[in-house]
Amino acid sequence: MALAALGVLTFFFLLFYLYVDKLEMSWLVYPTTQTATLQTPKPETSRPAQPIAETIPQSTVQTIAVTYSQTPEIKTSRPVQSTTQSTTPQTLEIENSTSKLQAVEYLNRIRSEEGIPPVQLIDLSVARYRAEYLARTNLFSHYDSEGRHPGYWYTRLDGGLYGVEENLMMIAYGKIAKVNYTYAIHVLVFNDVLSLWGHRDSLLDPCHNYVAMATSYFWNRTYGARYYVVYMVAKWVEWVSPPRYEGGRFTAEGYAAPAMKPEVFAVYYARYESNPASRHSYSYGDLYLCKYLDPPLPCKGVQAPTGVFAVEKTQDGRWHIKINTSVDLDKPGLYTFMIIAEDLRGIKWKPMSLWGYARVGKCRIMLYTVAK
Repeated sequence: MALAALGVLTFFFLLFYLYVDKLEMSWLVYPTTQTATLQTPKPETSRPAQPIAETIPQSTVQTIAVTYSQTPEIKTSRPVQSTTQSTTPQTLEIENSTSKLQAVEYLNRIRSEEGIPPVQLIDLSVARYRAEYLARTNLFSHYDSEGRHPGYWYTRLDGGLYGVEENLMMIAYGKIAKVNYTYAIHVLVFNDVLSLWGHRDSLLDPCHNYVAMATSYFWNRTYGARYYVVYMVAKWVEWVSPPRYEGGRFTAEGYAAPAMKPEVFAVYYARYESNPASRHSYSYGDLYLCKYLDPPLPCKGVQAPTGVFAVEKTQDGRWHIKINTSVDLDKPGLYTFMIIAEDLRGIKWKPMSLWGYARVGKCRIMLYTVAK
């Protein structure tokens, strides 16, 4: 009898953490010579030791958290994955900023305890859109029904100006759950163990100095889901000419903050995800093009783009960035342009995810995605 009860308990525990996906991570390791080497380490079962070489991520993955209410009003133990619209109207609620501001204050208390600078609230169209999309389709995935990762919608709706990371959470109910952003932040930071602490590291990463939030709900008269979308934002560049891809050329010009020294320009390629409902993490794909900005060196094993790649420190301490390069989009998929900077502030913090050490001292300060 006891074994049967334990089996049932284990079953529901696994359902509770249904949306934990496998680790998909590799790193571009900084060289001791003048070229970089692309490496793909095997996933570890425990937190790896700090590497002896500096690193930048080869791809970025964020997992999804899901919480099920234990109220007896629940009609099902797991959400129904669907790519079709419900006949019941779903909504992105009109809400005041009080709950968001309380959540930001709570997040900043957590960051302060870890010796990490605070974040400010920012409005992003992509956060509102993604929340509405989750409720409208009940497709609980970082990918949309066409297989496009969050970078596509961030670029389309907000210009792809800064570095961002998408974090999602769902609370399943037999009724519509009330809005509580502070609770969502708490779950993403402290109840993230079986999501490999990816949300926790995203929310605490010193690279992120802004946060955008949105919420929505799905309701079909028997089952309800409250969705939270949290975008962590690294806003460090004042653009003179914002990132733009047109006519086969990518251009961008601006000034990065003194603390963020631009180091790498990279382009990643990802195929459209063929089964979005099965994916509970996301990746920007494989390294397609890569070039070091200062000094201007190629990355070993990866084609280097040609054109103008200038980084210069100005009298006021900022970093002037100018990029003008030809990039061929030679196959269908998503191409994500990034600028990765060295964080000169020397902030000491302790990521907990398996791939977290790749975050330390490296900040993605631009993310711009183009679809073909």
